[in-house]
Amino acid sequence: MWIRVTVRGNSMSPTLSDGQKLVARRLLWRSPRRREVIVFRVPDPELPHRIKRVAAVAGDAVPDWLAATLPGTSHVPAGFVAVSGDNPRSQDSRQLGLVDCRDIVGTVRGA
Repeated sequence: MWIRVTVRGNSMSPTLSDGQKLVARRLLWRSPRRREVIVFRVPDPELPHRIKRVAAVAGDAVPDWLAATLPGTSHVPAGFVAVSGDNPRSQDSRQLGLVDCRDIVGTVRGA
């Protein structure tokens, strides 16, 4: 199953551009993989989806850039991923928190 999404903002530039239309494949039977670009739900009625790259998956060590935000957490817990944008000025798991895999809508191919 596929869904259509539109990139909003520059958090994934230069890989993805503001306004770019994408097709994402729903994750039905597997967990996301490191470096995959994912679409996930957030509780924001104005922009209910985000598009980010998976930086760490369940069981991985928490990345150094995220460790100060998650004191006492040395590894990404089961059922969660850490995310980052391709643009160094974008929001990532420091602001968004770890992403619950149940909120992942799909993965973007070729990004």
